[in-house]
Amino acid sequence: MLASRITSGRPWPIWFLLVFAALFLFGPKVTGDSLGLIEDTGTPTDSLKLDDSRLVVSSETDVVDPSGESASLYPMSPERKARLVSYARFKNIWRFVGFVISIGVLWLILVTGLAARMRDWARVAGRRFFVIWLFLGMFAVADYILSLPFNIYRGFVVESNYGFMNQTFLEWWGQGLLGLLITVVIGIIPIWFFYWLVRKFRRWWLVFSIGAIPFAVVIIVIVPVFVAPLFNKFEPLRDKQLETELLALASRAGIEGADVFQVDASRQSSKINAYVTGLFGSKRIVLYDTLIDNFTVEEIKFVMAHEMGHYTMHHIWWGLAVAIVFISFALWLVAMTIHPLINRFRERFRFDRLSDIASLPLVLIFLSVIMFLFQPATNAVSRLMERQADTYGMDMSGVSGETGAVVFDKLSVFNLSDPDPHPVIEFWFYSHPSLKKRMEFVRGYRPAR
Repeated sequence: MLASRITSGRPWPIWFLLVFAALFLFGPKVTGDSLGLIEDTGTPTDSLKLDDSRLVVSSETDVVDPSGESASLYPMSPERKARLVSYARFKNIWRFVGFVISIGVLWLILVTGLAARMRDWARVAGRRFFVIWLFLGMFAVADYILSLPFNIYRGFVVESNYGFMNQTFLEWWGQGLLGLLITVVIGIIPIWFFYWLVRKFRRWWLVFSIGAIPFAVVIIVIVPVFVAPLFNKFEPLRDKQLETELLALASRAGIEGADVFQVDASRQSSKINAYVTGLFGSKRIVLYDTLIDNFTVEEIKFVMAHEMGHYTMHHIWWGLAVAIVFISFALWLVAMTIHPLINRFRERFRFDRLSDIASLPLVLIFLSVIMFLFQPATNAVSRLMERQADTYGMDMSGVSGETGAVVFDKLSVFNLSDPDPHPVIEFWFYSHPSLKKRMEFVRGYRPAR
C-alpha cells in the first residue's frame, strides 16, 4: 500500500505499480531518501533500538542490544559486524521470498474467485466509478489481511529481533492501517483511469503512460507537504547555525526559497537519512533527527550536497521520464501477453476480458513479474544518478575524501547495510552503488580544476 513503504516494511503497494512502477525506483519516497543517500536503508520501522540517551558521534557510541550486551555502534564491533552479515543475508533471501509471497497472495485472490465475488459485491455502488472504488477498497483489505502474517514477521518480528524497532506493535500496526486508508483514497485515480482507457482505446497502454505524467507530478508535490506529516513531525531545524550553513550551501547550488526541516524519524527508526524534494513552490530540505544527532557538520554538508545534486541535476524529472518509458513498455507487454491467460482460466477467474475490474490482481501479477525481471535496467540508471550525486556532493561541499568515506562507513554501521554485497545482488537489486565502491570513489576523487 502507499504508506506500507512508510510504515510496515512491505514493498510499495502493488496496485500503485500502474502509475509508479518505475517512478518509485527513482522518485522521492514519502519518508525520505529522495533519489537517496543509501541503498536499502530500510523502512522507518527499521530502527536501532536505543537506550533513552541520544546517540553522540565520538570515537565510540555505546548502545545496549536486545540481548542486553553492551556493544560499540561506531566504529563497528565484531558483534555488530556479525549482525550486519546476518541481516544482509536475511534481506537477500527475503528479496525473493517476499516476491513469491506477493505473487502467491494475488494468485490466491484470483483462483478462489474472490476477485470476482468482490466485483459482484461492489456493483451495489451503482455508477462504475464508485464500483471500482468499492472494489479497490475490498481488494486492498483482502490483500492486507492475507499478507498480514508475513508483514508482521518481516516488518515487526524480524526488525525487533535485530534491534530495529522503536515502535510498539500497536503503533506499527496503526500506521500500517493509516497507510491502507491513504492507498484506497488516492488509488482510485490511477485504477479508474486504467480501466476506463482499456474500454475506450486500443492502445490504452500508451495513453495511460502519457496520462500518468501530471498525476505523478501532483503526487511528488503533495506527498511531502500533506502525506508525510501524517506519519512524522516536521519542524524548522533547531540548530540555526547548521541551518545557515545548509541554506548557504543550497544558495550556491542554485536552490532558492527552500525550507529546511528536521523530522522525528527516530519515532519509528534510528536509521539515518536525508533528502531534498518537491517541485515548484514545495521545495524542502529534510534531515532525519538521527542524522543531526550522529553526524558532524562537515559530514552533514556532504550528505546534503549529495541530495542537492539530485535536485539541481533534475534527477526527479529524468527519473520521471525513465519511469514513463518503463511504464509504457511494461503495460504494452501486459497488453500483448495477458489475454491468453485470461482465456485459459476464464471459468476459474470468472471474467473473460481485461476491462473487467476483477482482472486487477492478474494485471498486478504481470506488472510485478515484469518489474522484477527488469530491475537490473532501472537500477542501473539509478546507480548512475547516485554516482553523479556523489560527485556533485564532493565538489559542492568541499569536504575531504576521508570525510565522505566516513559518511558511508557510518551509514553501513548505523543502518546495518552490507557495504560489499555479492555482485549479482548489487546488479539486480541495488538502486545505489555499494557502499564499498562509494567509499573507494570519494577517497580517490579529485575535483576538476
